[in-house]
Amino acid sequence: NLIRSAIPTLWFFLTWFPTYLVQYRHMAFIKAGFLASLPYLAAFIGVIASGYISDMLVKKGSSLGMARKTPIITGLLISIAIIGANFVEKPARVILFMTLAFLGNGLTSITWVFVSTLAPKDLVGLTGDIFNFIGNLASIVIPIVIGYLVKGGNFAPAITFIAGLGLIGAVSYIFLVGKVERITD
Repeated sequence: NLIRSAIPTLWFFLTWFPTYLVQYRHMAFIKAGFLASLPYLAAFIGVIASGYISDMLVKKGSSLGMARKTPIITGLLISIAIIGANFVEKPARVILFMTLAFLGNGLTSITWVFVSTLAPKDLVGLTGDIFNFIGNLASIVIPIVIGYLVKGGNFAPAITFIAGLGLIGAVSYIFLVGKVERITD
């Protein structure tokens, strides 16, 4: 589900992020708990900013498609910053890259606007259900794939996988998502 392309990053943070900090980065549990809150705060800021940016673009005369896709593409590109964690050792730098990645993920939260914007008026509820179902299949698949990728104790392949999916999502929005308009029967 192209529209939900930020879901892998979300599920990394919801399932594997604490393990990554404590077991792979060897951060003390208390320190990891405090530092782990920073990406979530950044994601919150991204969520709020995505709606604000999109609405501001509409008010300034941008097309609906441009206004809705801009925060998503920007967010997906920022979420690729997660790969930077593979190349640093200091906890502050690891958290910086993770914080940037989750900020970007927060910016993509506006994807839900496509349900009400694109779906036929009499199928908005069904469209939302399918959107949620397909998008959240990732909640099953992504943690399993990450578990397989970190089997040897190295998180670098998993982090690269998550960054790669962010890149694929951004490229998809740029080249595959066309005009944003309601689908008519």
